[in-house]
Amino acid sequence: MMTENNTKKAKSKRTIQILAAVLTAACLLAGCTNGSGTGGIDASLPPADPTNNIAPEQQAQEAVTLIDPSENQTVIDADFSITTSEGAAVEGTAGQGGTVYYITASGDYTVKGQLKNGQIVVSVPDTAADSGTVKLILSGASVSCGFGAPITALSAEKVDVEAAEGTYNIITDTRSPAAQADVTEDDAAAVVPDGAIYAECDLKLSGKGTLIIDANCDNGIKTKDDLTVKNITLKVTAPGNALKGNDSVSIESGNLILISTEGDGLKTSSTDLSSKGKQRGTVTVSGGQVDIYAAKDGISAAYDAVIEGSAVVNIFTASYSDYSGSSAAGSDMYLIVPKGSYFTSLDYYAYFYNGSGDFDGDAGAKWVKCTYETMVYSGRSASYYGLKLKAPEGYANVRFCTVNSGEKPSGSSVVSSTSGGAVNSSMNAYLISSVSSGSISGDWVMLSSGSGNSSKTTYSSKGIKAYNEIQILGGTINISCGDDGLHANNDEMLENGSYGAGNITVSGGTLTVNAADDGMHADNVLTVSGGTVNIKKSHEGLEGNVINIAGGSTFVYGSDDGVNACRGASNPLVNITGGYLDVTTPSGDTDGIDSNGSITMSAGFVIVKGGSSQGGMAGSIDLDGTLKVTGGTVIAFGGICETPGSGSVNTYISSGTSFQAGSYSLCDSSGSELASFTLAGNYSSVWIASDQLSLSGKYVLKRGNDAVLEWTQSSSTVGSGGQSGPGGHGGWGGPGGWGGPGGRR
Repeated sequence: MMTENNTKKAKSKRTIQILAAVLTAACLLAGCTNGSGTGGIDASLPPADPTNNIAPEQQAQEAVTLIDPSENQTVIDADFSITTSEGAAVEGTAGQGGTVYYITASGDYTVKGQLKNGQIVVSVPDTAADSGTVKLILSGASVSCGFGAPITALSAEKVDVEAAEGTYNIITDTRSPAAQADVTEDDAAAVVPDGAIYAECDLKLSGKGTLIIDANCDNGIKTKDDLTVKNITLKVTAPGNALKGNDSVSIESGNLILISTEGDGLKTSSTDLSSKGKQRGTVTVSGGQVDIYAAKDGISAAYDAVIEGSAVVNIFTASYSDYSGSSAAGSDMYLIVPKGSYFTSLDYYAYFYNGSGDFDGDAGAKWVKCTYETMVYSGRSASYYGLKLKAPEGYANVRFCTVNSGEKPSGSSVVSSTSGGAVNSSMNAYLISSVSSGSISGDWVMLSSGSGNSSKTTYSSKGIKAYNEIQILGGTINISCGDDGLHANNDEMLENGSYGAGNITVSGGTLTVNAADDGMHADNVLTVSGGTVNIKKSHEGLEGNVINIAGGSTFVYGSDDGVNACRGASNPLVNITGGYLDVTTPSGDTDGIDSNGSITMSAGFVIVKGGSSQGGMAGSIDLDGTLKVTGGTVIAFGGICETPGSGSVNTYISSGTSFQAGSYSLCDSSGSELASFTLAGNYSSVWIASDQLSLSGKYVLKRGNDAVLEWTQSSSTVGSGGQSGPGGHGGWGGPGGWGGPGGRR
């Protein structure tokens, strides 16, 4: 039973503000390479400049030439056959308007020719005599089906689908979307294979040939267990998820183009432990090239998302992919649930009817499941969960209700519900105001765009999303998305009994992001300890409760804040212990680095360019706690809000000095270069804190050969401007700082 919520009842036609889906044409850029200096610290790497745009299609190296038929590829014969490794033929059985070929024993089977409106069904008894792998070797095969999944594995220990070397193979699911609607929206429906290739066991796709999947109904390839891809050249086009393995998805090598016109590219859904104690739900890409074009999330991992090795991953979501998450048939409708009334132990349903509204008595009534889509904002905080559903045509009335997670919806299983009433066609959402004693109260509202970051989509269209952790250990990742580039949640109760960690770790590889919202958002801890991160476009570049910069090279452009430590389970903190951090923000009420808590630094190099030129409420570095620099070097251009406090290295402050674009070097009295950097724009005011500034030392900051600043470090702090310690505008990270509280988005 849900607890009562004290939210006031919404007024008629009340507008709940969310982030609108209006994307600008800012596109993926190549990552930066390290420059070389004459000594000391070199900060001459190119700035993260979002105005130097390259079309996304120039970045994604599509393998179209590998997946389209050509004279060099095997011609698909008209005659269809399935033969065993011994040469015996598998006979088909007529039925359901086509021919079904049943495979009932483990072994290797070669599939050739064209099967029009037919199926290959693997149904191997779970006995010791038949235990093993069924391998389907596609050797110039074309299989289409309009009454079920073209390839269906109902029972086997494991199924391998192999594209033979040099062959071209096509699997086409011609079922209409309506054939799957009851399965995806109604838990009461019988299980129907919801993929062009569907398995209820471990599934592997391999081979040195080509496989094309064209799904019209739902998923391209789906298994309830583990999905592995190796070597194969694969193109999948589907309205649902391109590849889904409930327990895991592992891509080891190959060339993949994955297109989801209404869903996610790669997806897992399980978060429990296997019988052997193995955690389920991880997506791993360790090799090959994977190009993802998804209406919604590129990678959606129920547990972890891991990119490593030599993998090349190009992700385009929402308008960058040319597909929209709202393009599915039927009207989009939302159920808006207050945070205090939202429980992952419950499933949320809409019951559409034309009769009395009796859950068990209305003939033709329809249960439609509501699924999480986005956070909904009231004011500056994410106060509501936005659940999305497709309203079926032809129903005048609806009741919203909850059912214990996983249970079949019926009158006896409903935990709480509204009393029912007419569908308000002028509104697109129902806002729950209270839940008490099995009764849900609320009112119809309009979900519309509002202030803040209005460029992100109203639905989840993140590059990589995980409900526990995201780990970038290697590889090359390029993301252009209509939402966050990377996003890790920590407020979801997982099937293993714990909440997600909400962490993002980058320790290797090259990551380039163009995001309509945050470049990287971790509900908990965001760590960069190696590799190269280039956030070319974002609302807030790096956001997390705790942000650790321990190594690597990180470039950030944020239109609001470049780096933002927001409130969460721990005291907000930006902690820099090494590496290179380059942050750029535009002028206005923005901050280069903003912490709702403190900032500490013991090593590394940080250059901040931008923020307000005025300081006070916004500037180069802003915080609510303390700023302490005990090692390394910070050079902060823009408005001066805070400077390092007691116990920090020596600091020089120049307020009001103008700095033009160009190459700069910081030198000591002997002419030795301590640091060099490049400014792409003009700035006013700077402060420099460094363990290379010694008392009584003489220093000069030069632009080319011209001295811009000269000073003697006569005390621990020379010059004035801003304040040492807490100040600024509080914890929201600028106007409409929607990411402030974190939360599941």
